[in-house]
Amino acid sequence: MTKRLYPLWALCIVSLSACTVGPDYERPKLDLPGQYNADVPQSAATEAPEKQPVVIQQDWWTLFNDPELNKLEDLALANNADLQIAVARIAQAQGLALQAGSAQYPNLSLAGSGTRASQGAAASSSGVDYLDNNYQGNLGFSYEIDLWGKVRRTVESADAQLKASVFDRDSVRLVLEGSIAKAYMNLRTLDAQIKVTGNSIQTRRDTLRIAQAKLDGGLVSPLDINQAQATLSSVQAQQSELVRQRAVAQNQLAVLTGKLDLKIPAGGLETLPIPPEPPVGIPSEILEARPDVRKAEEQLVAANAQIGVAKANFFPSFSLSGLYGAQSIGMTNFLTAGGSVWAATLGLTQPLFTGWLLTGQLDAAKGKQQEVLANYVKTVRVAFAEVGDSMVSVQQTRETSEHLSMQVASSTKAQRISILRYQGGYVDYLTVLEAQRVANEASLAYARNRGSQLQASVDLFRALGGGWQSEFKR
Repeated sequence: MTKRLYPLWALCIVSLSACTVGPDYERPKLDLPGQYNADVPQSAATEAPEKQPVVIQQDWWTLFNDPELNKLEDLALANNADLQIAVARIAQAQGLALQAGSAQYPNLSLAGSGTRASQGAAASSSGVDYLDNNYQGNLGFSYEIDLWGKVRRTVESADAQLKASVFDRDSVRLVLEGSIAKAYMNLRTLDAQIKVTGNSIQTRRDTLRIAQAKLDGGLVSPLDINQAQATLSSVQAQQSELVRQRAVAQNQLAVLTGKLDLKIPAGGLETLPIPPEPPVGIPSEILEARPDVRKAEEQLVAANAQIGVAKANFFPSFSLSGLYGAQSIGMTNFLTAGGSVWAATLGLTQPLFTGWLLTGQLDAAKGKQQEVLANYVKTVRVAFAEVGDSMVSVQQTRETSEHLSMQVASSTKAQRISILRYQGGYVDYLTVLEAQRVANEASLAYARNRGSQLQASVDLFRALGGGWQSEFKR
């Protein structure tokens, strides 16, 4: 009769093991606009396709088509300490996930021993010397039956934490890539400004020679010479400061790349293309590609699973353990049927009163889940705002660049005309000084804005979690 109940008992155990207490994870619904660029003119909005696949390009910096930048990014990804720390954390999370998963399987152990003991006549109750041999070996196992899904929830939480650590590494990597690109754009912007001041220095030297020739001919007073020399020295001091700032930017790149003796040759912004802007109506779902958003969600999954773990602690736990082996006083009959030993145990533990320990653990798990949920919502909202801010910056710096380009052309022409008129004696030197000042400031502003335009593109890449493919270009 008892044997007939064994299959039914096993079926009940298997059925109960499918039960998992605690809430199943569901992605929170956030009230976000469906797409970006919602405020563009309707005529522009109709030019873009209604639906486009969102494909994120991970090596987005290659869109700038700069071999020096590509080399710096490769160095940073290979040598940066912050990224190495993040990779080490993944290894730790993998170990914790393996530990959590091990509870799904029975623990098997093999043990054996051999003992030879002697007892003298004085210590023996029979008064006879005693020599004894004892050999034993056994195979044991233990297994906790996961009736309420405690182990499965623990594994779910550990797996989510592992994914979160991977996305944390990706987030560190994205920040590092963006920092390298922005520092490089800053350095190239300084190169462009140094070139502008170099041209201004040469122009002022030329006008100084003109003023000196007019003074030698008695056509002007020494005032023109002193004014020319003063403005020349001012621009030279300006260039010295720019050179200092470039050295600092180069040192920053050296630290980020791990190559402390880094030397970057002088260059400019002219060869760096402005990547295409994302299409009108780009969907807000693109935020799902951001590693910090995905990390926050996996942390929410892990915290949600911990509620199930805490709830399962209220229910009884069942465990199976067993032992099978052999024992004998001699090696000759060690493995015979007469020396076999075995044992089987079904254990049950039901918490009755724990001083509200379990209730406190459940409340703590629920509170942690609410904290992580709020962090997820905050992360998504910040990400949405960052994308919007970056898109505005890209668009506005592009428009500013068009205006500054016209200013540079007009002021450069005005400077050339003023020098010719001064040389011919039609205007005084103050007119030349003003024209040179305006031309210099316009060229510097154009260089700074182009650098800002490139850095805004970097910010947009980082805000989107990567670059968009060329099919997005309108």
